[in-house]
Amino acid sequence: MNVRRLVHPVAAAVMALAVLVPLTAGHAARAQVPAEPPCAPAPADPAPFTTNTNRTGLVDLFFFNAQGATVTYYECVGARAVKLGEQTTPNAGVTELRSAAPWRCGRLERHFAATAIVDGAPQRGLASVRTMSCAHRFRIEAPRTAALGRTTRVRLVDRWRLGGIRTRLCVTAPSGQRDCHTIPFAAAKATLTRTFRPAERGRWTLDLAVAGFHVHDTVAVGVRSVPVKPLPVVLATGDSTMQGVESSLADDLGAAADVVSDVHPGYSMSLNDGWPALAHRQVAASHPDVVLISLGAAEGFSMKTADGTSHACCDAAWVTEYTRRVARVMDIYRRGGTRVFYETIVAQRAPARQVVVNAVNAAILAAAKGRTRVTVLRADLLFSPHGYQEYLHDRGRDVDVREPDGVHLNASGTAIEAQEAAAAIRGKPSPAP
Repeated sequence: MNVRRLVHPVAAAVMALAVLVPLTAGHAARAQVPAEPPCAPAPADPAPFTTNTNRTGLVDLFFFNAQGATVTYYECVGARAVKLGEQTTPNAGVTELRSAAPWRCGRLERHFAATAIVDGAPQRGLASVRTMSCAHRFRIEAPRTAALGRTTRVRLVDRWRLGGIRTRLCVTAPSGQRDCHTIPFAAAKATLTRTFRPAERGRWTLDLAVAGFHVHDTVAVGVRSVPVKPLPVVLATGDSTMQGVESSLADDLGAAADVVSDVHPGYSMSLNDGWPALAHRQVAASHPDVVLISLGAAEGFSMKTADGTSHACCDAAWVTEYTRRVARVMDIYRRGGTRVFYETIVAQRAPARQVVVNAVNAAILAAAKGRTRVTVLRADLLFSPHGYQEYLHDRGRDVDVREPDGVHLNASGTAIEAQEAAAAIRGKPSPAP
Protein backbone atom coordinates (compact mmCIF):
# COMPACT_ATOMS: atom_id res chain seq x y z
CA MET A 1 0.00 0.00 0.00
CA ASN A 2 1.04 3.54 -0.69
CA VAL A 3 0.03 6.16 1.86
CA ARG A 4 -0.30 9.78 0.89
CA ARG A 5 -1.31 12.83 2.88
CA LEU A 6 -2.72 16.03 1.46
CA VAL A 7 -0.57 18.42 3.46
CA HIS A 8 -2.08 21.70 4.61
CA PRO A 9 -1.90 23.94 7.69
CA VAL A 10 -4.10 22.93 10.62
CA ALA A 11 -7.49 24.46 9.95
CA ALA A 12 -8.31 27.74 11.62
CA ALA A 13 -11.48 26.00 12.69
CA VAL A 14 -9.66 24.36 15.60
CA MET A 15 -11.47 27.05 17.53
CA ALA A 16 -14.58 24.96 17.06
CA LEU A 17 -12.88 22.20 19.04
CA ALA A 18 -12.31 24.63 21.89
CA VAL A 19 -16.08 25.06 22.13
CA LEU A 20 -16.29 21.42 23.14
CA VAL A 21 -13.67 21.68 25.88
CA PRO A 22 -14.04 25.13 27.52
CA LEU A 23 -12.26 26.27 30.65
CA THR A 24 -14.58 25.27 33.49
CA ALA A 25 -15.10 26.25 37.08
CA GLY A 26 -13.56 22.91 38.02
CA HIS A 27 -10.13 24.23 37.10
CA ALA A 28 -10.37 27.06 39.61
CA ALA A 29 -11.52 24.59 42.24
CA ARG A 30 -8.19 22.77 41.96
CA ALA A 31 -6.17 25.84 42.88
CA GLN A 32 -5.15 24.32 46.20
CA VAL A 33 -4.44 20.85 44.78
CA PRO A 34 -0.75 20.03 44.23
CA ALA A 35 0.24 19.40 40.63
CA GLU A 36 0.15 15.70 39.73
CA PRO A 37 2.92 13.96 37.78
CA PRO A 38 2.39 14.65 34.05
CA CYS A 39 1.67 11.03 33.13
CA ALA A 40 -0.44 10.05 36.12
CA PRO A 41 -3.91 8.60 35.38
CA ALA A 42 -6.32 11.07 33.82
CA PRO A 43 -7.60 13.75 36.24
CA ALA A 44 -11.32 14.07 36.92
CA ASP A 45 -11.35 17.44 35.18
CA PRO A 46 -8.73 17.21 32.40
CA ALA A 47 -7.50 20.31 30.62
CA PRO A 48 -8.40 20.55 26.91
CA PHE A 49 -5.47 19.08 25.03
CA THR A 50 -5.20 17.30 21.69
CA THR A 51 -2.75 15.94 19.13
CA ASN A 52 -2.48 16.32 15.37
CA THR A 53 -0.68 14.08 12.87
CA ASN A 54 -1.72 15.81 9.66
CA ARG A 55 1.91 16.57 8.84
CA THR A 56 3.50 13.36 7.64
CA GLY A 57 6.11 12.06 10.06
CA LEU A 58 5.37 14.54 12.85
CA VAL A 59 3.09 14.93 15.88
CA ASP A 60 1.90 18.44 16.75
CA LEU A 61 0.38 19.20 20.17
CA PHE A 62 -2.34 21.74 21.04
CA PHE A 63 -3.33 22.99 24.50
CA PHE A 64 -6.44 25.15 24.88
CA ASN A 65 -7.24 27.97 27.31
CA ALA A 66 -3.80 28.43 28.85
CA GLN A 67 -4.61 32.13 29.33
CA GLY A 68 -1.03 33.14 28.56
CA ALA A 69 0.54 30.62 30.94
CA THR A 70 3.52 28.51 29.92
CA VAL A 71 2.55 25.00 28.82
CA THR A 72 5.00 22.12 29.25
CA TYR A 73 4.61 19.13 26.95
CA TYR A 74 5.64 15.52 27.58
CA GLU A 75 5.52 12.13 25.93
CA CYS A 76 4.43 9.34 28.27
CA VAL A 77 6.57 6.25 27.68
CA GLY A 78 5.07 3.83 30.14
CA ALA A 79 4.94 5.73 33.41
CA ARG A 80 7.94 7.86 32.45
CA ALA A 81 7.38 11.47 31.34
CA VAL A 82 9.83 12.60 28.66
CA LYS A 83 9.82 16.37 28.35
CA LEU A 84 9.34 17.58 24.77
CA GLY A 85 9.33 21.33 25.24
CA GLU A 86 7.58 24.43 26.54
CA GLN A 87 5.50 27.04 24.81
CA THR A 88 3.78 30.27 25.82
CA THR A 89 1.03 31.97 23.85
CA PRO A 90 0.28 35.51 25.10
CA ASN A 91 -3.49 35.21 24.67
CA ALA A 92 -6.40 32.94 25.49
CA GLY A 93 -6.10 30.99 22.24
CA VAL A 94 -4.40 27.72 21.38
CA THR A 95 -0.88 27.02 22.63
CA GLU A 96 0.88 24.96 19.97
CA LEU A 97 4.00 22.83 20.09
CA ARG A 98 4.76 22.04 16.45
CA SER A 99 6.96 19.06 15.56
CA ALA A 100 6.72 17.88 19.15
CA ALA A 101 7.69 14.31 18.28
CA PRO A 102 8.53 12.28 15.18
CA TRP A 103 6.65 9.16 14.16
CA ARG A 104 8.43 5.96 15.13
CA CYS A 105 8.56 2.53 13.50
CA GLY A 106 8.58 0.66 16.79
CA ARG A 107 6.02 2.65 18.78
CA LEU A 108 2.72 3.31 17.02
CA GLU A 109 0.50 4.19 19.98
CA ARG A 110 1.76 7.50 21.31
CA HIS A 111 0.66 9.06 24.59
CA PHE A 112 1.24 12.71 25.48
CA ALA A 113 0.66 15.03 28.43
CA ALA A 114 0.62 18.79 28.89
CA THR A 115 0.71 20.79 32.11
CA ALA A 116 0.27 24.45 33.00
CA ILE A 117 -0.50 26.66 35.99
CA VAL A 118 -3.44 28.87 35.03
CA ASP A 119 -4.56 31.51 37.53
CA GLY A 120 -2.75 29.59 40.25
CA ALA A 121 -4.48 26.30 39.44
CA PRO A 122 -2.53 23.30 38.08
CA GLN A 123 -4.00 21.98 34.85
CA ARG A 124 -3.10 18.77 33.09
CA GLY A 125 -4.26 17.19 29.86
CA LEU A 126 -3.65 13.77 28.34
CA ALA A 127 -4.06 12.67 24.73
CA SER A 128 -3.11 9.70 22.57
CA VAL A 129 -2.81 9.02 18.86
CA ARG A 130 -1.83 6.13 16.62
CA THR A 131 0.66 6.89 13.87
CA MET A 132 1.31 4.84 10.73
CA SER A 133 3.67 1.90 10.78
CA CYS A 134 6.84 1.76 8.70
CA ALA A 135 5.10 -0.65 6.32
CA HIS A 136 4.37 2.34 4.10
CA ARG A 137 7.21 4.63 5.02
CA PHE A 138 9.56 3.93 2.08
CA ARG A 139 9.12 3.89 -1.66
CA ILE A 140 11.36 2.44 -4.40
CA GLU A 141 11.57 4.46 -7.60
CA ALA A 142 13.06 2.27 -10.33
CA PRO A 143 12.68 2.20 -14.13
CA ARG A 144 10.23 -0.38 -15.49
CA THR A 145 12.88 -1.56 -17.97
CA ALA A 146 16.68 -1.45 -18.15
CA ALA A 147 19.34 -2.35 -20.71
CA LEU A 148 21.50 -5.41 -20.25
CA GLY A 149 24.91 -4.48 -18.81
CA ARG A 150 24.03 -0.80 -18.35
CA THR A 151 24.10 0.98 -15.00
CA THR A 152 20.57 1.26 -13.61
CA ARG A 153 19.71 3.88 -11.00
CA VAL A 154 17.31 3.16 -8.15
CA ARG A 155 15.94 5.89 -5.90
CA LEU A 156 14.96 5.10 -2.30
CA VAL A 157 12.52 7.58 -0.78
CA ASP A 158 11.65 8.13 2.88
CA ARG A 159 8.09 9.51 2.66
CA TRP A 160 8.30 10.71 6.26
CA ARG A 161 11.37 12.80 5.40
CA LEU A 162 12.90 11.96 8.78
CA GLY A 163 15.87 9.77 7.94
CA GLY A 164 17.88 8.53 10.90
CA ILE A 165 17.18 4.89 10.09
CA ARG A 166 18.99 1.88 8.62
CA THR A 167 17.52 0.01 5.66
CA ARG A 168 18.66 -3.00 3.66
CA LEU A 169 18.38 -3.25 -0.12
CA CYS A 170 18.59 -6.60 -1.89
CA VAL A 171 18.80 -6.89 -5.68
CA THR A 172 17.98 -10.37 -6.96
CA ALA A 173 18.88 -11.57 -10.47
CA PRO A 174 16.55 -13.79 -12.53
CA SER A 175 18.88 -16.71 -11.68
CA GLY A 176 18.26 -16.12 -7.95
CA GLN A 177 21.63 -14.62 -7.09
CA ARG A 178 21.19 -11.87 -4.47
CA ASP A 179 23.27 -8.81 -3.72
CA CYS A 180 22.33 -7.16 -0.40
CA HIS A 181 23.67 -4.03 1.27
CA THR A 182 22.81 -2.10 4.43
CA ILE A 183 21.86 1.46 3.54
CA PRO A 184 21.73 3.99 6.40
CA PHE A 185 19.73 7.18 6.01
CA ALA A 186 21.24 10.13 7.84
CA ALA A 187 18.95 12.29 9.96
CA ALA A 188 16.61 14.41 7.81
CA LYS A 189 17.79 12.59 4.69
CA ALA A 190 14.75 11.78 2.55
CA THR A 191 16.25 10.20 -0.59
CA LEU A 192 19.23 8.06 -1.55
CA THR A 193 20.28 6.72 -4.93
CA ARG A 194 21.86 3.34 -5.54
CA THR A 195 22.86 1.61 -8.77
CA PHE A 196 23.19 -1.91 -10.09
CA ARG A 197 24.32 -3.34 -13.43
CA PRO A 198 22.08 -6.19 -14.64
CA ALA A 199 24.16 -8.95 -16.23
CA GLU A 200 21.24 -11.28 -17.05
CA ARG A 201 18.12 -11.05 -19.13
CA GLY A 202 14.88 -11.39 -17.23
CA ARG A 203 13.08 -9.72 -14.36
CA TRP A 204 15.23 -8.37 -11.54
CA THR A 205 13.57 -7.89 -8.16
CA LEU A 206 14.33 -5.16 -5.63
CA ASP A 207 13.55 -5.61 -1.94
CA LEU A 208 13.96 -2.79 0.57
CA ALA A 209 13.66 -3.92 4.19
CA VAL A 210 13.09 -1.54 7.10
CA ALA A 211 12.03 -2.36 10.66
CA GLY A 212 10.72 -5.76 9.60
CA PHE A 213 8.69 -4.44 6.66
CA HIS A 214 9.48 -4.90 2.97
CA VAL A 215 8.93 -2.83 -0.17
CA HIS A 216 9.29 -4.54 -3.55
CA ASP A 217 9.76 -3.52 -7.17
CA THR A 218 10.69 -5.20 -10.45
CA VAL A 219 12.92 -4.13 -13.35
CA ALA A 220 12.63 -5.95 -16.71
CA VAL A 221 15.95 -6.43 -18.52
CA GLY A 222 15.70 -7.47 -22.15
CA VAL A 223 12.14 -8.75 -21.66
CA ARG A 224 8.72 -7.19 -21.56
CA SER A 225 7.89 -5.41 -18.30
CA VAL A 226 4.94 -6.53 -16.23
CA PRO A 227 2.15 -3.92 -16.28
CA VAL A 228 1.57 -2.39 -12.86
CA LYS A 229 -2.10 -2.09 -12.02
CA PRO A 230 -2.83 1.05 -9.99
CA LEU A 231 -4.06 0.41 -6.49
CA PRO A 232 -7.58 1.57 -5.62
CA VAL A 233 -7.42 4.93 -3.84
CA VAL A 234 -9.11 5.30 -0.45
CA LEU A 235 -9.56 8.90 0.73
CA ALA A 236 -9.77 9.05 4.54
CA THR A 237 -11.02 12.49 5.54
CA GLY A 238 -13.05 14.44 8.07
CA ASP A 239 -12.46 16.31 11.31
CA SER A 240 -10.35 15.20 14.29
CA THR A 241 -12.52 12.08 14.72
CA MET A 242 -10.77 10.65 11.63
CA GLN A 243 -7.31 11.20 13.12
CA GLY A 244 -5.71 7.90 14.04
CA VAL A 245 -8.37 6.01 12.12
CA GLU A 246 -6.62 6.74 8.82
CA SER A 247 -3.27 5.58 10.21
CA SER A 248 -4.72 2.25 11.34
CA LEU A 249 -6.75 1.93 8.15
CA ALA A 250 -3.60 2.10 6.03
CA ASP A 251 -2.15 -0.85 7.94
CA ASP A 252 -5.41 -2.80 8.01
CA LEU A 253 -5.89 -2.58 4.26
CA GLY A 254 -2.26 -3.52 3.68
CA ALA A 255 -1.13 -3.71 0.08
CA ALA A 256 -4.71 -3.67 -1.22
CA ALA A 257 -5.15 0.10 -1.42
CA ASP A 258 -3.50 3.48 -1.65
CA VAL A 259 -4.72 5.48 1.36
CA VAL A 260 -4.82 9.27 1.06
CA SER A 261 -5.22 11.08 4.39
CA ASP A 262 -6.73 14.57 4.60
CA VAL A 263 -7.86 15.44 8.12
CA HIS A 264 -9.14 18.88 9.18
CA PRO A 265 -9.28 19.05 13.00
CA GLY A 266 -12.05 21.13 14.48
CA TYR A 267 -13.98 21.62 11.25
CA SER A 268 -17.69 22.30 11.77
CA MET A 269 -20.12 21.97 8.89
CA SER A 270 -22.71 24.02 10.75
CA LEU A 271 -20.22 26.87 11.25
CA ASN A 272 -18.80 26.81 7.73
CA ASP A 273 -20.47 25.36 4.65
CA GLY A 274 -17.13 25.08 2.87
CA TRP A 275 -16.73 21.30 2.82
CA PRO A 276 -18.29 20.90 -0.67
CA ALA A 277 -15.52 23.05 -2.16
CA LEU A 278 -12.95 21.02 -0.23
CA ALA A 279 -14.55 17.77 -1.45
CA HIS A 280 -14.26 18.94 -5.07
CA ARG A 281 -10.55 19.68 -4.52
CA GLN A 282 -9.96 16.31 -2.86
CA VAL A 283 -11.64 14.43 -5.71
CA ALA A 284 -9.68 16.37 -8.32
CA ALA A 285 -6.40 15.72 -6.50
CA SER A 286 -6.72 12.02 -5.62
CA HIS A 287 -9.56 10.55 -7.76
CA PRO A 288 -10.67 8.22 -4.96
CA ASP A 289 -12.38 4.89 -5.53
CA VAL A 290 -13.52 4.89 -1.90
CA VAL A 291 -14.12 7.75 0.55
CA LEU A 292 -14.20 7.18 4.32
CA ILE A 293 -15.40 10.27 6.15
CA SER A 294 -15.99 11.07 9.82
CA LEU A 295 -17.27 14.59 10.38
CA GLY A 296 -19.53 16.13 12.98
CA ALA A 297 -17.95 16.19 16.46
CA ALA A 298 -17.72 20.00 16.64
CA GLU A 299 -21.24 20.87 15.50
CA GLY A 300 -24.04 22.79 17.14
CA PHE A 301 -23.73 26.29 15.62
CA SER A 302 -26.76 28.16 14.30
CA MET A 303 -27.40 27.75 10.59
CA LYS A 304 -29.38 29.67 7.99
CA THR A 305 -31.84 27.63 5.98
CA ALA A 306 -32.77 28.16 2.33
CA ASP A 307 -35.32 30.85 3.24
CA GLY A 308 -32.64 32.89 5.05
CA THR A 309 -33.96 32.11 8.52
CA SER A 310 -31.41 31.33 11.20
CA HIS A 311 -32.07 28.25 13.33
CA ALA A 312 -30.30 27.25 16.51
CA CYS A 313 -29.39 23.63 17.05
CA CYS A 314 -31.17 21.31 17.11
CA ASP A 315 -34.75 21.89 15.91
CA ALA A 316 -36.27 20.16 12.88
CA ALA A 317 -35.25 22.95 10.51
CA TRP A 318 -31.64 22.75 11.75
CA VAL A 319 -31.56 18.99 11.14
CA THR A 320 -33.06 19.49 7.67
CA GLU A 321 -30.38 22.02 6.76
CA TYR A 322 -27.60 19.83 8.14
CA THR A 323 -29.03 16.91 6.16
CA ARG A 324 -28.89 19.04 3.00
CA ARG A 325 -25.24 19.89 3.61
CA VAL A 326 -24.26 16.27 4.29
CA ALA A 327 -26.19 15.04 1.24
CA ARG A 328 -24.40 17.54 -0.98
CA VAL A 329 -21.04 16.27 0.25
CA MET A 330 -22.09 12.65 -0.29
CA ASP A 331 -23.16 13.46 -3.86
CA ILE A 332 -19.81 15.08 -4.68
CA TYR A 333 -17.86 12.08 -3.42
CA ARG A 334 -20.03 9.38 -5.00
CA ARG A 335 -19.91 10.71 -8.55
CA GLY A 336 -18.22 8.47 -11.06
CA GLY A 337 -18.89 5.29 -9.10
CA THR A 338 -16.99 6.16 -5.91
CA ARG A 339 -18.18 4.30 -2.82
CA VAL A 340 -18.73 6.48 0.25
CA PHE A 341 -18.58 5.26 3.86
CA TYR A 342 -19.83 7.90 6.29
CA GLU A 343 -19.16 7.40 10.01
CA THR A 344 -21.69 8.47 12.62
CA ILE A 345 -20.43 10.33 15.70
CA VAL A 346 -19.96 8.56 19.02
CA ALA A 347 -21.60 9.87 22.18
CA GLN A 348 -19.77 12.59 24.14
CA ARG A 349 -19.44 12.73 27.90
CA ALA A 350 -21.18 16.10 28.39
CA PRO A 351 -24.95 15.40 28.48
CA ALA A 352 -25.71 18.71 26.76
CA ARG A 353 -23.61 17.65 23.78
CA GLN A 354 -25.66 14.50 23.20
CA VAL A 355 -28.53 16.54 21.75
CA VAL A 356 -26.14 17.81 19.06
CA VAL A 357 -24.65 14.36 18.43
CA ASN A 358 -28.12 12.86 18.02
CA ALA A 359 -29.11 15.60 15.57
CA VAL A 360 -25.96 15.12 13.50
CA ASN A 361 -26.38 11.36 13.36
CA ALA A 362 -30.05 11.68 12.39
CA ALA A 363 -29.01 14.00 9.54
CA ILE A 364 -26.31 11.58 8.34
CA LEU A 365 -28.80 8.71 8.23
CA ALA A 366 -31.41 10.85 6.45
CA ALA A 367 -28.90 12.09 3.88
CA ALA A 368 -27.73 8.56 3.04
CA LYS A 369 -31.25 7.20 2.59
CA GLY A 370 -31.86 6.28 -1.04
CA ARG A 371 -28.36 7.24 -2.17
CA THR A 372 -26.54 4.51 -4.04
CA ARG A 373 -22.95 3.69 -3.12
CA VAL A 374 -23.33 5.40 0.27
CA THR A 375 -22.99 3.33 3.44
CA VAL A 376 -23.38 4.67 6.96
CA LEU A 377 -21.01 3.06 9.46
CA ARG A 378 -22.63 3.18 12.89
CA ALA A 379 -19.74 4.14 15.12
CA ASP A 380 -22.30 5.41 17.61
CA LEU A 381 -23.85 1.95 18.00
CA LEU A 382 -20.43 0.33 18.28
CA PHE A 383 -18.90 2.63 20.89
CA SER A 384 -21.93 4.14 22.64
CA PRO A 385 -25.01 1.95 22.12
CA HIS A 386 -26.54 3.08 25.41
CA GLY A 387 -24.90 6.47 25.74
CA TYR A 388 -21.38 7.52 26.66
CA GLN A 389 -19.08 4.73 27.87
CA GLU A 390 -15.36 4.53 28.52
CA TYR A 391 -14.84 0.84 27.71
CA LEU A 392 -15.68 -1.50 24.85
CA HIS A 393 -15.69 -5.28 25.11
CA ASP A 394 -13.50 -6.32 22.19
CA ARG A 395 -12.15 -9.81 21.49
CA GLY A 396 -12.74 -11.07 24.98
CA ARG A 397 -11.40 -8.07 26.89
CA ASP A 398 -12.57 -4.69 28.09
CA VAL A 399 -10.67 -1.96 26.26
CA ASP A 400 -10.48 1.69 27.31
CA VAL A 401 -11.42 3.44 24.05
CA ARG A 402 -11.96 7.07 25.06
CA GLU A 403 -9.74 10.11 25.44
CA PRO A 404 -9.92 12.04 28.73
CA ASP A 405 -11.65 14.93 26.89
CA GLY A 406 -14.85 12.88 26.66
CA VAL A 407 -15.14 13.66 22.94
CA HIS A 408 -12.64 11.59 20.99
CA LEU A 409 -11.67 7.94 20.78
CA ASN A 410 -8.16 7.20 21.96
CA ALA A 411 -5.52 5.25 20.03
CA SER A 412 -7.12 1.92 20.96
CA GLY A 413 -10.57 3.15 19.96
CA THR A 414 -9.50 4.52 16.60
CA ALA A 415 -7.73 1.23 15.85
CA ILE A 416 -10.98 -0.66 16.44
CA GLU A 417 -12.92 1.85 14.34
CA ALA A 418 -10.40 1.40 11.51
CA GLN A 419 -10.74 -2.38 11.65
CA GLU A 420 -14.50 -2.05 11.24
CA ALA A 421 -14.11 0.41 8.38
CA ALA A 422 -11.57 -1.81 6.60
CA ALA A 423 -13.93 -4.77 6.84
CA ALA A 424 -16.76 -2.72 5.36
CA ILE A 425 -14.54 -1.45 2.52
CA ARG A 426 -13.57 -5.05 1.73
CA GLY A 427 -17.26 -5.93 1.57
CA LYS A 428 -17.19 -7.98 4.77
CA PRO A 429 -18.67 -5.71 7.43
CA SER A 430 -19.04 -6.95 10.98
CA PRO A 431 -22.55 -7.84 12.13
CA ALA A 432 -24.54 -4.85 13.38
CA PRO A 433 -23.97 -4.19 17.10
